[in-house]
This record gives sequence, C-alpha cells and structure tokens, in this order.
Amino acid sequence: MKLGTAQLKPGDNPFHFEAGKDGLVHELIRQVAALGTKIEDVKADLVLTNLEPDYFLRGTVEFKAEQVCGRCAEPFTLPATQPIALGLAHVHTKRGSSDPILSEQSEDLDIHFFEGNEIELLPILEESVFLSIPYAPICRAECKGLCQNCGTNLNLKACSCQKVRPLSPFNRLSEYQVI
Repeated sequence: MKLGTAQLKPGDNPFHFEAGKDGLVHELIRQVAALGTKIEDVKADLVLTNLEPDYFLRGTVEFKAEQVCGRCAEPFTLPATQPIALGLAHVHTKRGSSDPILSEQSEDLDIHFFEGNEIELLPILEESVFLSIPYAPICRAECKGLCQNCGTNLNLKACSCQKVRPLSPFNRLSEYQVI
C-alpha cells in the first residue's frame, strides 16, 4: 500500500490494518508466504507523523507465525509483536542523474528513504515481520527436544537409550582431583 504524502495532515496520522479487511495485510501475508513462512491474524497499528519534509513512523505489527520447534521438530504457532520506529526521508537526486544523494551517516541510522510523493508501507511491514521471527524458534522454554540416539520426542515419553557421555578431549580431566 502506498500512502500519498499530500493526503497526510500535519502532525500524527494514525492507521490500523487488519487481516481480512485490508489489501495491504493480504499482500503482506502473500509476500511472506512466498518466502517460506505462513503468518495469520495480522494487525498493524501505525502512526505516521508528518514533520514536513520528513516523516516518522511508529507502532506495532502483531501476527501469529506457523513454525517448527528447533528442539523437538513439532509444529507450533508463535505469537509475535514487533515494534516499529523509523524515520522516513525523501531521497533527493541530482537533475539528470538517477543516483540518489545520501549522506554518509544515513547507513548508520534507522531511516527508510523514498522518492516521489508516495510512501510504500509493504516493505517496511515485511521487514518487521521477518525481524521478529527467531532463527531457531522453540515451542516452549521447557522443551526437552529429541533424543540424539533414537530420535524420540522427549516431551512425549522417555527413551530407553543408554546415556553416553559425549566425546570430549577434556573428559580425562574429570578423573583428577582439584587440590
């Protein structure tokens, strides 16, 4: 979804996007699914502050993502809330050139640059969704995972494998007493 900067009033401009009601959320769900993650129940509450000529976007994106536990390999639903706070600034180009003029500091700041009179929200929301999904999600803190020998899900039942001490060059040190 693109927001026209001419339509924004000075000061705060609140926006609420919700699954099933807004095309932006439907497109966000489709884009994220194309990259391998299924999300649902998406809600975005944003406030775009018009500080002409620049803008400030803040708010949250809430959703549920279908994930696979990194310990027990069972599917689960991960609820996530990701805060958004970033500046939006016009990119100025030299006349006759397509290269934008950016300050050297701009790479260090949390600023999203845009050209023209429209702000594209979809890439901002998509980035927020992916930043809130953990690399190795865990279904719950107490998850016991899988047995390394037989593959039994230790959350469901105990396995009968003999507990073997892992091989380590430091195992021999445990035989010595500390003085």
